[in-house]
Parts: sequence; C-alpha cells; structure tokens
Amino acid sequence: MKALKTILLVALLGAGTAGLSGCTSAQKGAAGGGLAGGVIGSVVGNNWGMTSTGPATGAAVGASSGVAVGGLAGDAYDQVTRADVERELDNLRAELEAREAELAELRGAEPDPEALAELEEARSRLADLEGRLAEAEAAADSEALSRTEAENELADLMAEINQLRGQLDQKEEQNEVLQAEVDRLQEEIEALLEQIDAKEDLLADLEGEVDILRASLTGKESALEGLEQELQDLNVQLEETSRGLTMTIVDSLLFEPGEAVLTGEGRELIGEIADILNERFPGREFIVEGHTDNQPIVHSGWNSNWELGAARALTILHELIDFHSIEPHNLSAQSLGEFHPTATNSTPEGRRQNRRAVIVILPEELPVQRETLASAQD
Repeated sequence: MKALKTILLVALLGAGTAGLSGCTSAQKGAAGGGLAGGVIGSVVGNNWGMTSTGPATGAAVGASSGVAVGGLAGDAYDQVTRADVERELDNLRAELEAREAELAELRGAEPDPEALAELEEARSRLADLEGRLAEAEAAADSEALSRTEAENELADLMAEINQLRGQLDQKEEQNEVLQAEVDRLQEEIEALLEQIDAKEDLLADLEGEVDILRASLTGKESALEGLEQELQDLNVQLEETSRGLTMTIVDSLLFEPGEAVLTGEGRELIGEIADILNERFPGREFIVEGHTDNQPIVHSGWNSNWELGAARALTILHELIDFHSIEPHNLSAQSLGEFHPTATNSTPEGRRQNRRAVIVILPEELPVQRETLASAQD
C-alpha cells in the first residue's frame, strides 16, 4: 500500500509529465493524470473485491478519469481569461463527480478507508492547484490592468507631446515673424542713426557758421556803435531798417532853402560821409534819396517838390562819384518828394525833419533793383 501511495503522489506531482518537454500543459496533465488514475483504479478494484477483472477494470476507469482530470487541469493554465478557467474548472468538477459515482457503483459497498484517504489527498492537491491557479489568474489580471494603465498614460503623454510640438511649431513661426520684424526695425534704426549722424555733422557745421556769424555780428555791432557815434558827431542819423542801413541828413546841413547846390559845409560833410562809405562799406551799393516837405513851390522856380528832391539827390550822387571815387555802378538816385514823411508837416519842426537827404546802404547780397526799392518804400 505504501508503494501505491508513492506511485500516486509521484503521478499527482507531475511524474506523468517526464519526457514530455515541448508538449502543452494539457498534454502533460493528461499523461500524468492517466498514470495516476490507472494506479488509483487498480488499487480500488483490488481492495474492494470486484470481479476477477476488477483491478484491470479499475485501472482502465482510473486511467480514463485521470486523463480527463489531468488534461483539464493542464489546459486551465493555458487559458488567458477568468471565464475560460472557471468553465474548465466546472467541467473538471463535474467529470470528477461522475467518476466518483462510477467508482461508487463499481464498489457497491463502502470504500476502503485508506483508499478514501488517498482520494482525499488527491482532492486536497487539486484544491491547492486551484488556489495557485486563482493566484496566477489574479496576478495576470493585475498585470493586464497595470499594462492598460501604462498604455493609457503613454497615450496621454503622446497626446500632450503632440500638443506641445504643435505649440512649439506655432511659437517658432511667431518667432520667425518677430525676428523678421526685428530685422526690419534694426535696418530702420541703422538708417535713422546714419541720418542722425549726418544731421549732427550738418548741425556742427551750422553751429560753426553761427559762431562765425555771431563773431561777425558782434564785430559789426561794435563797428556800428562806433559808426553811429561818429555820424552823431556829424549830425547824421544812422538807422538800421529792412532795406539796410540808412544815413539821414537834414537839408539845412547841405543846401540853402529851395536850392539844389551844395554849400561849402555841405560838400565837406558829403566828403566825410564818402570816407566812411569807402572805408566801412567797400563795394557796396548805395541809393541817394531826395525828400521834401509838403509846402508848395513859390519862389525857387521848381515845378514841384518832385523836381527839387530829384535835383538834390543827383547833386549828392555826382559829388560822391566825381570827387570821392564811389563807383558809378554802385550808385543810384531817386526822388520821393513829399510822400514819405518821417514827421508831421503841420509844424515847422516836423517840416524841417521831412526835408532831408537819405543815403541807403544796401545789404551785400541785394543788388540795386528799382522794383525792390519801390516795394520797400510802400
């Protein structure tokens, strides 16, 4: 009996799978289960006093049951879903119950306690295998769940990566647009800097010219102050106007009343004025103007104040040309008569001021043009 137990245990623990490498779990389980079932069946047939063929019949029945049980148990390990495993286990239990019923019928009596113990041991082993199968199944389910979670997480990461790549592409396009704008602005800035440099150079030149003009103006102002004082000593009024500098001489210093011939003192005064013109304004252009009051001509024989003013202006012009070396092309004369007074003609003092000769010193850049002179008188 101990030898039979040993054989039974070896069969249940996988002895029947020896030499079956490369076979499936179902094939290995069928081989091992057939061997174990045959041994159990032979023992039961022998111990329970069946017919003369009892041991053989028990072995055949046990082998058949063992093949079914072992094959189903081995095949269960190859299934990947819980439903398949549970279905195979239900089939296995049903087959086992059927075989137990067949054994009960064959025995026809109470089974041998030792055989029952061996059968119970086989059941315990089967329960252990079922537990291990459940654990393996749970581990497989956990692994599948972890793999699914990992795949979902990977899918989320890939979606996020694709989104970030899209954003990066968009940012790169925006960066290219901004860089083009920066380049354009940089070119404009460089052009503006060049213009600024040019303007600064021009400003420096203008400032230099302004400094020169200021120095010249300062010198001219100083000279003008000296000239003004010098002319005041000669009773000649110096004034700066839009037409240029003017020297105003009252007629009593130059002519007798109603006359157009210079007195001795008048010729002397014109000589001193000519010296000033030659010294201080060489090459400049001059206009000699004759002005009168509004009193009508009575005793002098002139047709009007126009003729008197013109005659006096021409007298001064010839004096400057003939005796004081003033170039003729720099001189002109005109009569303005009584129509440009500087004071009222209603008083003797006012009329005295209006009777005058004026020498206009034109600016250097302005040629003698009668149209310009005429408009300047307006």
